[in-house]
Amino acid sequence: MYFTYCLGNGPGDMYFWGGAPLAQGERGSMASLDSTLRKGPGPGPSGWRQPELPEVIAMLNYRLDPVRSNAAAFLQHLTYKNDKVKCDVRRLKGIPALVCMLDNPNKEVHYAACGALKNISYGKDQDNKIAIKNCDGVPALVRLLRKTRDQDLTDTITGTLWNLSSHDSVKMEIVDHALHALSDEVMVPHSGWERGTNGAGGEENCKPRHLEWETSLTNTAGCLRNVSSERSEARRKLRECTGLVDSLMYIVQSQIDFKEVDNKLIENSVCLLRNLSYQVHREIPGCERYQEAAPLNQGPAPSSQKGGCFSSRKSKGRKDEDAAADIIDIPKRTTPAKGYELLYQPEVVRIYTSLLKESKNPTVLEASAGAVQNLCAGRWTYGRYIRALLRQEKGLPMMTELLAHGNDRVVRAMSGALRNMAIDARNRDLLGKHAVPHLVANLPGGGQSQPVRALSEETVVSVLSTLHEVLGSSLEAAKTLRASQGIERLVLINKDGNRSEREVRGAGLVLQTVWGYKELRRTLEKDGWKKTDFMVNLNPPSNNTRANGGYEDSTLPLIDKGREAKGKRMHVKCAALQDAYSTLDQRGRRNTLDNTLEPADKDAVQVKKTGHMNTHFSHTHNPA
Repeated sequence: MYFTYCLGNGPGDMYFWGGAPLAQGERGSMASLDSTLRKGPGPGPSGWRQPELPEVIAMLNYRLDPVRSNAAAFLQHLTYKNDKVKCDVRRLKGIPALVCMLDNPNKEVHYAACGALKNISYGKDQDNKIAIKNCDGVPALVRLLRKTRDQDLTDTITGTLWNLSSHDSVKMEIVDHALHALSDEVMVPHSGWERGTNGAGGEENCKPRHLEWETSLTNTAGCLRNVSSERSEARRKLRECTGLVDSLMYIVQSQIDFKEVDNKLIENSVCLLRNLSYQVHREIPGCERYQEAAPLNQGPAPSSQKGGCFSSRKSKGRKDEDAAADIIDIPKRTTPAKGYELLYQPEVVRIYTSLLKESKNPTVLEASAGAVQNLCAGRWTYGRYIRALLRQEKGLPMMTELLAHGNDRVVRAMSGALRNMAIDARNRDLLGKHAVPHLVANLPGGGQSQPVRALSEETVVSVLSTLHEVLGSSLEAAKTLRASQGIERLVLINKDGNRSEREVRGAGLVLQTVWGYKELRRTLEKDGWKKTDFMVNLNPPSNNTRANGGYEDSTLPLIDKGREAKGKRMHVKCAALQDAYSTLDQRGRRNTLDNTLEPADKDAVQVKKTGHMNTHFSHTHNPA
């Protein structure tokens, strides 16, 4: 006995029972079902009528596995792009029955149940996700994941977990119950990484074996990307999960090697790496031994260190000086790095610079810069190494050029990364010479030759914060700001009644810094500016001081950052300016396939309405 359905051209599609005969011993148990569905002449062949939803859900609890599997498959069809039916299934207690079916040994039963749960967990109705969690859906999915070796079923299980992970109340449930299974059954065995290789790339001649399992890997990385934004405990468990970071690094490096840097797998993987690098210098075991004291006086870089690694034009006399200044003394490791250590090893710089250079995906660019911002945050040993290596690997000009990117979030990420890069005195000097015009170009204002960019408040505040850091110890940078029409734009922000308080305060801080250079005042007055143009009443909050260089890193949603900051307030130079952690907003932390794919890509992952309800489940691709 199985469901079939005929598809018409609209709402009049008909669903009916088809005639596979029952075994003799079960005939009596189905007599009432037959009489319920038989209504005399009806829309379907032989007068069979469409079962009502309560009847379909009742069939989930039938003794016969074929009835249960086809009822679940029928629900999978009904819930496709239909939020009302999903709500009705939850209201009629269909979700617990589907979860129970995941433990059924019959392949067709747990296939169909998992497919229905994947559709039900997809969409804006968060109550469906909570309902699956409340009836222990996550542990049930994990048990099935541990048992199966079927690729299509693994795709469906990981897609369901990805959907569930977009709800905050389910994140830690997944971390506690599904993390090790996702790592052991998907990430480690199918990434191509092998224990004993150097987790940041493995053997050079190793084939990209993860491609066959790309859907499962993408789903898993997307799920872990979501849960890693929850809180420090989640990040700790992910970092310490055996083989997880190694596999991620391997996937990203192999994707770079094969010039595949814009797909969803690498996007989710790099976003996850960025999240795991959030506050890494404060959260890893034994972090105290890496902490360094900030210098008492952060003046401009010595003249012997000033050079043009931003620029290809170098005088012959300075080439040797620049090369000497860029020598980086990084002690060699006695043992290979593994696990969470791979997150902050200096070699990781080449991964992020490769992505910044090669990728066209705005989310990959944003995440790469966010990871750089995280790793360069704070006064710690590896942050110093990474800031220096980024300079050597031409990371400064890459990020400076990307300040002109058309995506607001990319511009903000580059600005935040450059701000943390400026902890290094040599970087700060180079940014003062070469990056200030690019930063100014992102401020409101300009004329016909410099059209205004429609950037968000967060991005403008980030740019102002970076300018404030770069100008804080460099007269030359202040001169460059003036030559780039930066004064006009800053004053305009302060006089424009439509700008936010944070933007006004940020512009005021930069203007006060410029006026603080006495050598520049006469030139400014000749330009027609008055002292009052630079003396902005900022009324800063009482907790607005921090030592220059007390930078932070990137990735959590603002709401979670506020939660973690309780009891240990971040010291920020001005509370009006954004802190130096790259953040995931609500869109980023609730990532699912439905709101991240382009419209053309969405069509490729929707349920295919076939002409027979018991078609093999692998042919039915659901929203993830």
